[in-house]
Amino acid sequence: MRARGLLIVTAIISAILGAVVAYLVLTVPNDIQAAALMRRAREQVAAGKNDQARIALARIVQQYPRTDAAASATLALIRLDDDDNAKMQHDLATIRESLSMTVARLAAAENEINTIKSTPPPAPAPAPQPPPKPTPKKTTRPKKRPRHR
Repeated sequence: MRARGLLIVTAIISAILGAVVAYLVLTVPNDIQAAALMRRAREQVAAGKNDQARIALARIVQQYPRTDAAASATLALIRLDDDDNAKMQHDLATIRESLSMTVARLAAAENEINTIKSTPPPAPAPAPQPPPKPTPKKTTRPKKRPRHR
């Protein structure tokens, strides 16, 4: 009986060890591959290639969902989205400010145009007088000498 109990305990322990080994054989390569992809994605983020990094992070989450790298990739995707959203908000605020300045300039120009329209045109300038003609110089003619006859 004792042998039978020992045999059952040995079988249970062997089954548990076999399951652990199978689990490690199946999951460790996934963890290594996911970690390698995660390193590459972090390098892409650091290099400013956010679109490529986003693709790599999404692939990690899809292909290796039960790894630590998948959790990190999910957080990295959330951070990328937050950064993009903040940048978009900043750009939108800049565009709105530029638009308001343009509207103000247009309103000022419209006021100036309306002011110009409402003022009567200035009286036409008098035609310039032709320069006075120089008075002819009186030339003194030498007196005619009487002719002697």
